[in-house]
Amino acid sequence: MKEKTLTSRLMMRFVICMVVLLVLAIPVLYYITTQYYAEDLADLISEYGIQNPDIDLEEDTIEGLFIQFLSIIAIVFVAVLVVMRYVPRRLWLPFRETLAKIEGFKVESGVVPQLSKSGTKEFDELNDTLMSIMTSSVKSYKVQKEFTENASHELQTPIAIVEGKLDNMLQDEHLTEHQASEIQQIYQEIRHMSRLSRNLLLLSKIENNQYHAFKEVNVCDNIESILPNLEGLAPDITIETKLSDKGLTVNCNETLLESMLNNLVVNAVRHNIPNGKITLSVENRTLTVANQSAEPALDESHIFSRFYRSKTTQKGNGLGLAIVKSICDYHHWSIKYQYAAGTHCFVVRF
Repeated sequence: MKEKTLTSRLMMRFVICMVVLLVLAIPVLYYITTQYYAEDLADLISEYGIQNPDIDLEEDTIEGLFIQFLSIIAIVFVAVLVVMRYVPRRLWLPFRETLAKIEGFKVESGVVPQLSKSGTKEFDELNDTLMSIMTSSVKSYKVQKEFTENASHELQTPIAIVEGKLDNMLQDEHLTEHQASEIQQIYQEIRHMSRLSRNLLLLSKIENNQYHAFKEVNVCDNIESILPNLEGLAPDITIETKLSDKGLTVNCNETLLESMLNNLVVNAVRHNIPNGKITLSVENRTLTVANQSAEPALDESHIFSRFYRSKTTQKGNGLGLAIVKSICDYHHWSIKYQYAAGTHCFVVRF
């Protein structure tokens, strides 16, 4: 549906109202003319005995009054249309200036545009409200950014210290088998907590637009460079590549692209079958990551939600695919999940 300006909508409603009023006024005008003006003229003609078949004062009076009425209506109509067409341009100029300034506002820049006073009460109130909202948004963004930056350091430091102490305890020759087993479980939970905190911080940074370093990255070259690390995740699983679109480049943050690839492959490894296969293909500006699995199809409506895990498995922390979706949204890429004949596929369209 084509959008219309406020002025055009107002003019349209004015035209409709004028037409309706004109139609309603015609019977009233006819009644007044025939009952007052024309009737009095007819009485005068009859009283003074004026006889002229070529003169019909009653008809001429009605026609004359109607012509005057329609002429006045037409002049008023045209005048109002001209005023409504050109005057609002100047009246709405402060609004358009405000709109132009806030269109370039980005909360991550930390700069709040200064909206000048227009002298119109409504527009000044609008500018004051917008200034308040933008200032509050910038402050909130700065607080969140500082929190994520501090948390990324402060949370990881004590976790690293605990991991180091647990490593030292596991090397103690005086540990009993039961103590070693308990410490090993604690160590695994600490590592799980470390991964969880890193993933949550990554999600927060993505949503706060803290990754600004964009450049042209060749997707196939990036896959080939990280492939040795990916193959080391599960030596018993084969990773097959079909890189048809060798020249595919995308304007993105390279760190986030690598994170997306890592999470997709880790997910494919985690939910694969023993001695299974993962297929990475790039074709027609599309990346497809497919893996064999004994698990049924996943819920497409929740698969990219945080902490979602299928009912048949509790592997991972449920944030990998949520990170993938956030990275795709951040770069305006699309991602779809498909399932067919025991194969799970994730398709990213650049």
